[in-house]
Amino acid sequence: MLQIIIIVILVLADQLTKFLLWPALAAYPNESMPVIQDVLHFTKIENRGASFGMLQGMQVFFVVITIIVLIAAVYIMFRYRQKQTRFVKVLIAVLFAGALGNLIDRIAFGYVRDFVDFRLFDFWKWIFNVADAALVVGAILLGIYILFFYKDKKKPLEQADAAISDSQSTDSKDNGDDGTAG
Repeated sequence: MLQIIIIVILVLADQLTKFLLWPALAAYPNESMPVIQDVLHFTKIENRGASFGMLQGMQVFFVVITIIVLIAAVYIMFRYRQKQTRFVKVLIAVLFAGALGNLIDRIAFGYVRDFVDFRLFDFWKWIFNVADAALVVGAILLGIYILFFYKDKKKPLEQADAAISDSQSTDSKDNGDDGTAG
């Protein structure tokens, strides 16, 4: 239930901000509407690519990949819900909401509507939306999970190598081969 609530809230926030701000930004063609001068502006951008404008014009690719990722996320959310911690549930929901918010735009408009132009740092020129922010936060949470909380259930590499060596020596004894050339 927590995941559904997070997804609904984030997708609604994404679509509502786009719905409210996009028409207002039409009055500012090719320029920005300052909210806090030199810190936060709203700038209307039709993003037909990925982050930072990469892979422009590949909308069909992005739609297909996003649908595949969303299907996999739904499978993971339901199949492993008993084993997931609350942290994992939140990070999956946040990533899911971000992907879904941008997918809605890609299908409805053929591009993603970006408008948040944060200018606090001169080197950072990334215009984004609520869905993009959710994707970044979800990716950060995933990184934190992998670095600090994920416990790999597999054997360490040295144990695996030893197990393979033992298996090969057992196989050679079963074949009547004592490992010596003869």
